[in-house]
Amino acid sequence: MFTKSISRRDLFRGPSSRRASGIYPPGASALGLSACTGCNLCAEHCPTGIIVLVDSLPSVDFSLGECTFCGECRAACPEPVFEPDAAVRFPHVAVIASGCLAKQDVACQSCGESCPEQAIRFRPRLGGPFVPEFNEQICTGCGACMQVCPVGAIGTKPRALEPAHV
Repeated sequence: MFTKSISRRDLFRGPSSRRASGIYPPGASALGLSACTGCNLCAEHCPTGIIVLVDSLPSVDFSLGECTFCGECRAACPEPVFEPDAAVRFPHVAVIASGCLAKQDVACQSCGESCPEQAIRFRPRLGGPFVPEFNEQICTGCGACMQVCPVGAIGTKPRALEPAHV
């Protein structure tokens, strides 16, 4: 009998459906993707395997891993999909929802332990587990925290724009 293995996250949240996340590979934009031919070279060369084709366009699936900003996707792409300069961050940041285990009085620090930039730190509190504190300024949006969250309580939001000088 064949049994499919599932991740701990899927055990808590249920199986995720494969759909477009709206998150493009680092350095790609909606305008740049108009030149994409769907050749899949970016996904084939992604060392962490987070790039998937959805409707013949590359999309990032952080449930599969994190982005290391290695630039392999940009180097492999034969079309002008990517910006000429290497990307070092996404145009979004992580956001921790109220479903976070630590916010529900369950000890969990997996997101903070996996964040390569240390954008998530944990503050002690009386009578309960440490609670996450998020520093939006240093978050690169790499998805490392999203992959390890056992309940999927971490999502993304657009990066806050700096106020214009008036």
